[in-house]
Amino acid sequence: MQIALYARVSTSRQADNDLSIPDQLRQMRQWAERNGHTVVKEYIEPGNTATDDKRPVFQDMMADATMKGVAPYQLIVVHSFSRFFRNMIECALYERKLGKCGVKLASITQQTNDDPAGEMQRHIIMMFDEYQSKENAKHTLRGMQENARQGYFNGSKAPFGYKTIDAGQTGSRGRVKKKLAIEESEAEIVREIFELYVTGRNGPRKGMKEIAKTFNQRGLLMRGKLWRIQTVHLILSSLTYSGWHVFNKLDSKSRKIKNVSEWVKIPVPAIIGQDTFDKATRVRAAHTPVRHVPRREASPNLLTGILKCDCCNGTMVLITAKNARYRYYKCSNRLSKGNVACKSINYPMEKLDTVVMDAFRQKIYTPEYIHDVIDIYRKHTHKHGSEDRVRTKKLQAELKEIEQAETKLFEAVEKGVLELNDRLKDRVQQHTTRRETIVAELATLQRKTQTPLQTLTPQKIEATARVLNKRFTTSTPFSRAYLKATVREIRITGDLMKLRGQNKAMADLIAANGVIDSEAGVHRFIQSGTPFGIIG
Repeated sequence: MQIALYARVSTSRQADNDLSIPDQLRQMRQWAERNGHTVVKEYIEPGNTATDDKRPVFQDMMADATMKGVAPYQLIVVHSFSRFFRNMIECALYERKLGKCGVKLASITQQTNDDPAGEMQRHIIMMFDEYQSKENAKHTLRGMQENARQGYFNGSKAPFGYKTIDAGQTGSRGRVKKKLAIEESEAEIVREIFELYVTGRNGPRKGMKEIAKTFNQRGLLMRGKLWRIQTVHLILSSLTYSGWHVFNKLDSKSRKIKNVSEWVKIPVPAIIGQDTFDKATRVRAAHTPVRHVPRREASPNLLTGILKCDCCNGTMVLITAKNARYRYYKCSNRLSKGNVACKSINYPMEKLDTVVMDAFRQKIYTPEYIHDVIDIYRKHTHKHGSEDRVRTKKLQAELKEIEQAETKLFEAVEKGVLELNDRLKDRVQQHTTRRETIVAELATLQRKTQTPLQTLTPQKIEATARVLNKRFTTSTPFSRAYLKATVREIRITGDLMKLRGQNKAMADLIAANGVIDSEAGVHRFIQSGTPFGIIG
């Protein structure tokens, strides 16, 4: 008979360090030889549990065994039925599926007949395998919970910003227990994430998407991978960084959050203060999609997203009256909470849009005003340029130290002084990741020194001012793009209009000859906020 062999272990650690798979295969090959069978294929599943069917090799085997036409083998052999499945119902369903294609299932250590009694015997064995699996999982979790209560870290991969260190204690199976310690190079990134999200760094705060985008543009990767909104959110919402690592928070199968009473909190070194973490939590709650106003770049209205209430600091949103015949900007706090929350007035949209556009044409998009903005930006760039140079020298020195350390490690391995084990590989990977991060940051600093200021001649400024005045005429997509490219915030108090934007945004716009293809092009101009105008 032509047969296939299926060998499996539950974890990748077992696959790397255990002799189970080689032993399973050896015994199954010997069994096949004694019984005169021909092994046509071997399936090896390293590091996947048998409590479900989410196993790539298992699915490949089932696809081969149930393909149309003649099956490539007539029997699938396992060491024990628990290698095939640890769920009685699922196992019976897959066994029936194989039977329809003329393929049987056999165990070399739990042999049964093909009659009804043998089928019942297999089901009883599988039922006990499932029970044993659940009991093992329960006891394993109980042991891990106690390990966590004693302050030790469960798992092999530390959260970003941390590393695992030997705790000086040995477990029941001879394994050294671990604790979390701060990995300073990563912790700096964590601190920057919280700072950018809560208060901003040299400018207004950034959202999760902007933080991920900024880090990726700087080449500041997360352990070799690009940042995503989800990874930034995971850091901002993790109690670990405030000094409490939570174990047993998620159900391993459903991925749902367990009841708080089941959590085990482990004290760890804090990377950020509790106050900062609480502020980040409040900001996240305030910016959930349900409560967040429409994005300023996506709105078809001229001032949506940048018009702020000077009375309560709320966002001004658009409302309509008389079957949408009249449109107004109204404070969102007053709209949702009533007049008690805010005493501001409503502003007719068309009238206020016209006032803003006239003010920009007459006082902002003029050669004189733009000259003043560029001069302020030049002084700011010159002042902070020295800080960038100091940072560059520091990074270059660190890069040299890393390269020297790597050279020494390689020489030690070549000479046989050090053994190339997993710990040494991890250390080399840490050096590689840090080196790549430094190179990317140095490239960013180099680009910062190449500012467009040299190209901003008086003639170019005057030409761009004429373009801005010409195009900034009506509430078109172009007008919205220009306004939102240079202005972060507009406030109206009586007859006074207060503007807040960034000088660099204006400089970038001039460097681009005042050209914005669409509102999508606005994103690259919006940076940090610096007040650059007050119009009476």
